Amino acid sequence: MTFHLVPWMCRRLVEAIPNTRAIWTSTDEGKFKQLFVSYGCSIAAFRSGYVRPVLKLDACFLTGYYQGHVLFASAHDADDGLYPLAYATVSSENDEDLLWFLVNLKEVLGGCQVVLVTDRNTSLLNSIIKVFGGDCNAWCLRHLKENFSKFASSKGLKAERRNTALKVVNDLAYAKTKDSFKYHLGKLYGISPDLSKWVEDNNPKHWCNAIFSYKRWDKMYTNLAKCFNSWILPLRDLDIIQFMTGHVSKTIELLLCKHTEVRKWKLPVGKLRRKLTSQEYARKFTHHNSSPNEFIVANDTRQLYAVKPIPRHCSCLAWQMSGIPCAHAARAIQSSGFSIYDMVDPFLKKEMQMVIYDNTMSPVPLQDMPTASSFLVVNDLNDNNVNNGVSCNDPFLHPPAVKRPAGRPKKRRIESQTQDKGTIFCSRCREPGHNRSTCQSAIPG
Repeated sequence: MTFHLVPWMCRRLVEAIPNTRAIWTSTDEGKFKQLFVSYGCSIAAFRSGYVRPVLKLDACFLTGYYQGHVLFASAHDADDGLYPLAYATVSSENDEDLLWFLVNLKEVLGGCQVVLVTDRNTSLLNSIIKVFGGDCNAWCLRHLKENFSKFASSKGLKAERRNTALKVVNDLAYAKTKDSFKYHLGKLYGISPDLSKWVEDNNPKHWCNAIFSYKRWDKMYTNLAKCFNSWILPLRDLDIIQFMTGHVSKTIELLLCKHTEVRKWKLPVGKLRRKLTSQEYARKFTHHNSSPNEFIVANDTRQLYAVKPIPRHCSCLAWQMSGIPCAHAARAIQSSGFSIYDMVDPFLKKEMQMVIYDNTMSPVPLQDMPTASSFLVVNDLNDNNVNNGVSCNDPFLHPPAVKRPAGRPKKRRIESQTQDKGTIFCSRCREPGHNRSTCQSAIPG
């Protein structure tokens, strides 16, 4: 395998892509242990404040001979597309590997305050608390609702009531104010006090907009992480150097494609225009000026909201939390002489997308990649068993130990729809469908 090339490849990445962080670790026996890579252009975009400070963290399996995991952090660009920031290849999602990944990720961020959206993996949560603190950890709503649904089922709730309760949990998560949160919590209590207590016991401060400590931009799911999973799918069964070179190629392709695409935008925003167009119904709302720069807007249920087009404020707080004008704001903007596109947060505009993708990546020269025979075997690694990828005397890294489950691998069997499955007969009563140990018939005298 090609683990011996990892030190050289890390050094080449640092040389070819300025400000890149590419580091690796090894065991005392000289076996590969961990790899972390973040390209300089991605680091620059994040540190410069061009990308919203929300990162989706997740992991996926490697399916090659040596298996292992890929840990990754991805951000949203101005069009809510995938913007990869960093990845690591490790042996598993254990505490040591996750902590190492997060320490390097924090180094890459350079002190930027971020929101980390995760799937509630226990080891990951504990590592985040150690490295970033607990307040910035935002939980994925999909995983939370799955756990809630299982709990509701265990309490005997039928499907209809369970689905109603799930909708209330969704409303709880998207609630903008504490009063709204309390209102929906009361509705849940009306369905079942046990469900209301479950919400209170499951740290809503990590998944409810109204009481989360930072601006989350309404990014409630780790769906971007699933997008990354699909993006690297062709690389997951390759050896580690093929994975690294393939990741470089895919990143170059992604950045170039986005760089070309954004210049074709005819409006100040991209896909976001669909959300703005869908708010045309707001024209039915009534409104009046309460001051030269403030409007009172009444929706179709006669609820009143105070809107200030400048500085992008609505009393419902939806505009501030997502960066997208809410329906009340849209009505006020229509009467104020502004374009609704002007009122979108700068993070979501074409200008920001162009800045993000101005820094494209150059191909990494690989024509002089050394062979195994050209390496000097170095037995004395540094005290921390870490190499920053710049040393000229690259040690010869050995492959990690292969982790295979004990016993014979299970065969994958595809059952035919017409297959006649064997029927169990009881040896006591001779009836089908059970065996002697579970027979309910009286023992014959």
